[in-house]
Amino acid sequence: MSPADFLLMAGACLYFMATPGPGIFAVVARSLALGWRRNLGFLAGMVVGDLVLLALALGGLAAVAHAFEELFTLLRFAAAGYLIWLGIRTWRAPVTLGGHLPEAEGAQLRGFASGLALTLSNPKTILFYMAFLPAFVDLTRVSATEAMLMAGIVVGVLSTVLLTYAMAASRTRHLFRSERAMKALNQGAGSLMIGAGVAVAAR
Repeated sequence: MSPADFLLMAGACLYFMATPGPGIFAVVARSLALGWRRNLGFLAGMVVGDLVLLALALGGLAAVAHAFEELFTLLRFAAAGYLIWLGIRTWRAPVTLGGHLPEAEGAQLRGFASGLALTLSNPKTILFYMAFLPAFVDLTRVSATEAMLMAGIVVGVLSTVLLTYAMAASRTRHLFRSERAMKALNQGAGSLMIGAGVAVAAR
């Protein structure tokens, strides 16, 4: 791959990954409710999920991925269920002025599993790695070094996009000072998460 190919891939990743979808909505809603630091597990799960799909694409395993369609469906409903549950919890959470919802034990690990499941079952992400990426990169001729560079691009671009959304949403929470405003924010974030969960389940 030439430098131009890597730049083209980086641009395509930025476009696809920054475009709002259920994953971005979930990141924003969780960051509104929990803060971006407590959302790092979820973000890490999404990044790992993208790396898994990239590895499948590089290994020419699109057919294998299709064969595991039922597993992806199960992952999709698991991710949707978790988002809906967290949305209900956020909606009903007590108001905490100047802070965030208390972090339950193992929340980061559950967030990681949810982010991973959401990415692995996201049709938009699967389409990018299994159909769009092979259209402009000859994945059959990618060397090990090039594969590592591609993985680095995915991690760098996706991490930047997710952290940008998460930190922007987290900062918004600090603008709310009254109990009434915080309650409305919690309910808005909860509704957004429930909506994202329903959208994931319905896709």
